[in-house]
Amino acid sequence: MNIKRWIDSSYFARYLFLNTVDISDYKIFPERTVWNSPPVFNFHPVEDQDALTPLLDKVLFSMAPKRRELSLDRFLEQNGTVAFLVIKNDRILLERYYNGYSHSSICTSFSTVKSFVSAMVGIALQERLVHGLDDTITKYLPELKDPYWSEITIRHLVSMSSGLKYSDGFLPWSDNPRVYYTLNLRELASTVTKEEQPGIHFHYNNYNLVLLGMVLERVTGETVSDYLQEKIWKPLGMEAPASWSLDSQQSGMEKMESGLNASAIDFAKFGRLYLRCGDWNGKQLIPEAWVAESTTVEPDAKWTNYKYLWWIPRSGKGRFMAVGNLGQFIYVAPDKDSIILRFGRGRPRNWQRIYPQFFASLIELL
Repeated sequence: MNIKRWIDSSYFARYLFLNTVDISDYKIFPERTVWNSPPVFNFHPVEDQDALTPLLDKVLFSMAPKRRELSLDRFLEQNGTVAFLVIKNDRILLERYYNGYSHSSICTSFSTVKSFVSAMVGIALQERLVHGLDDTITKYLPELKDPYWSEITIRHLVSMSSGLKYSDGFLPWSDNPRVYYTLNLRELASTVTKEEQPGIHFHYNNYNLVLLGMVLERVTGETVSDYLQEKIWKPLGMEAPASWSLDSQQSGMEKMESGLNASAIDFAKFGRLYLRCGDWNGKQLIPEAWVAESTTVEPDAKWTNYKYLWWIPRSGKGRFMAVGNLGQFIYVAPDKDSIILRFGRGRPRNWQRIYPQFFASLIELL
């Protein structure tokens, strides 16, 4: 058996040979196409993008005053950025690519895809395919027989509070690589056991996404890719087809926690959809109430910066962001009618704090 065939048929082979998560991982997994449809939506470009550069350099200098040589391009390129977009009032103020990437390059999304899953859950609720957030998952997945499954609701899954066991880290028996490299996500998720009662603690857990994917498959009667295609990808006028990485050809399930593959500009359009409260040029694609509920936290919330698969910066102002590994961000600022997107294959130290701080400072100058 050659190495390629072994990788396609063995978790341990995948772990051994592919054990470095990378933005080009779409090349190593089987995939399902998510087709686009005309007409293409285009943001309006500004005539001189270089005019924004001095402002960006000023923001960076204020964050690191001892590094006078620091410039936007140097900061982004050195930290492995491949795409950086700044959009305000539907105008592209800045569109930069680094490290061999371009406007049409494909990027693998990591946990930024979770916010797409949130959108699909909201649409399924609107269509009454899912009747309510407080439905137990066994209503839709009756094959899950152990008693603890009937305690877990859709709300627990989207808020990362299912109480299911999940181990971080990247040793071969940890859940992070098991979810990322398994050849059968449905089978793996069905073996997860209970750690505590649901609804008590926030615990970032990728099994929640697999279970949401299983629910979406069951209630729509189609693949998750097809549902995304018809409800979001085609209506948004994406420039190109996307793809969604699968666990394996035989199982054929979307990876759910990651693996939606597209260009940066098309990911930015998803940010615009949420910036417009789910409305796309006069058509309500996602219920406005779901967008608001997903991206707003109450002052007394248990988890002050996370809602339904979106992160909410602690600074407030109604801003929110889709966040993924390797410093992926779709940062949405409704108060400034702005979107900032950063995708990369590298990240500086404390990237989860540094980038949102940089975005917030930049937006104030636009």
